[in-house]
Order: sequence, then C-alpha cells, then structure tokens
Amino acid sequence: MYQSKLENQEINHLFEAILTLETQEDCYRFFEDLCTIHELQSLAQRMEVARQLDEKKTYSHIAEDTGASTATISRVSRCLIYGADGYRRVLDRINEKHGETTDKEE
Repeated sequence: MYQSKLENQEINHLFEAILTLETQEDCYRFFEDLCTIHELQSLAQRMEVARQLDEKKTYSHIAEDTGASTATISRVSRCLIYGADGYRRVLDRINEKHGETTDKEE
C-alpha cells in the first residue's frame, strides 16, 4: 500500500470529501468553493500538460497550446517519470474509459 509523505488528518479529510463527488457538476460546485479561480486553472493546466506529455507532444507544442511555462511542463514530466504514479493512474483510467491505449499497454 502506498504511504504518502504528506499524509495527515486534514489531507485525509479533504480526500474523503473529494471521493464523495459523483458528478461533474458536484466537482464544479466543490472545487469552485474550495479553490480560487487561478488555483483551479493551474490544476487544470497541469492535468492538460500531463495528458499532452502522455501523447508524446513536444514541450514547445505544449507550452504554446496550454500557456504553461517550460518549468511547469518539466515538473509534470518528472512526476510522470519519477513521481507517485498519480498522473499515470488517472491518465490510464481516462484512456481506458475512452477506449484508448497507452504505451504501457502496447
């Protein structure tokens, strides 16, 4: 079982709340209350960077398409390669839901 270095009671409560969300509307309502517009846009941008990195897009294409800095793209890339597999798990599940395959499955 994965043991996060960040784990504490407050984060556990946050994740418990997130796991209760059932619809996209629930997500919009909760995250609009929880995050500032900029925080939510930053999270969405990082997820889009991860998706495009997973699709083997170049840094320059990703920067132009998302507006993300090369530092952000590099950080997300490092997480995809050396991180806790959070992006990987989510991307694989999204791809599976949409009937797509990833390099790991090929």
